[in-house]
Amino acid sequence: MSETTVVHVEPGETLSEIAARYGVTVEQLQEWNRIEEADYVQAGQRIVVHDAVVTPGWDEAAGAWSGWLGGALVVVALLLLFRRKRRTPTSAPDTRVSTPKEALHRHGSKPTTVLRTSAPKVNAGERRVQKVLTRRYRDWPLLNNVLLPSGGGTAQIDHILISPASVFVIETKDMGGWIFASPGQQRWTQTFRAGRWSRMMGIKSKRFPFYNPLLQNEGHAKALVKLGVVKPWEIRPVAVFVGDAELKTEEKFVRFEEHEDMAKRFRGWRMRGVVCMSLAELHRYIDFSVRASSSRSLTRERMEAIRAKITTAALPVTAETHARHVEYARSAKRASW
Repeated sequence: MSETTVVHVEPGETLSEIAARYGVTVEQLQEWNRIEEADYVQAGQRIVVHDAVVTPGWDEAAGAWSGWLGGALVVVALLLLFRRKRRTPTSAPDTRVSTPKEALHRHGSKPTTVLRTSAPKVNAGERRVQKVLTRRYRDWPLLNNVLLPSGGGTAQIDHILISPASVFVIETKDMGGWIFASPGQQRWTQTFRAGRWSRMMGIKSKRFPFYNPLLQNEGHAKALVKLGVVKPWEIRPVAVFVGDAELKTEEKFVRFEEHEDMAKRFRGWRMRGVVCMSLAELHRYIDFSVRASSSRSLTRERMEAIRAKITTAALPVTAETHARHVEYARSAKRASW
């Protein structure tokens, strides 16, 4: 309706009946016709109904809204289905790792495990160290996430930086909190202050043990030596913390100068490396070691030969080889602890 309608009250007719017939409210009729009492109308009285401004009732509005919403949901469902069909390969193999329940659903009564073929992701701390080393020492060979055979298992090395003076074997730890450690301890401890509710329960701090990165990196360096890649005195093992961790220990760690002096006096393996609590400290140690008089000079041909040997001996880093390395490392740590 788009026009104003004039109604004459029939004998015995009420405003409620007129309002129901034209789909308006009694209050609207009272307002349009200046009627103070809804029950007081006379036969033949002129009633104006402004149909153009009448708002739909609750049922009409709900019906219109539900119809629009239903149409929108249909459109969204069609778009999602079209997008899924475009993104789903038709002939590519399924590389997801299936749980036994998922495999049972897809393959029938016999569970099937599908191995992921892509390599595991590198954590943020290792990516940060790799980026900084690449930018700062762009003329030196740099190898990252190297998996080498070692004894009956494998050794995973975060970074190998080949400088004109020595080969830096770098173990990265992206950690925070306080680090309670000693060079010879097998287990170091990462400590955080407990939260408010934990302190109310009498727990003052949360502690997490982890394997000594110096011992861990010593094994990495020895793997390079056993493979005949480098000589023991050409290696500089270092553990670097790239988070906001703070070292808390009373025992003295090896300083840069002492480490170089040991490398000068002993042509065999006599040191476990140094600890750097920041990337800036790592840069200072690398620069100091390269400038030190005890450093042996490596020619460009020698540097490239070392890189070629490591690349040749390295294993491909896949989900399967990574899982085997993790299991080997865990078993080795359980045996040592």
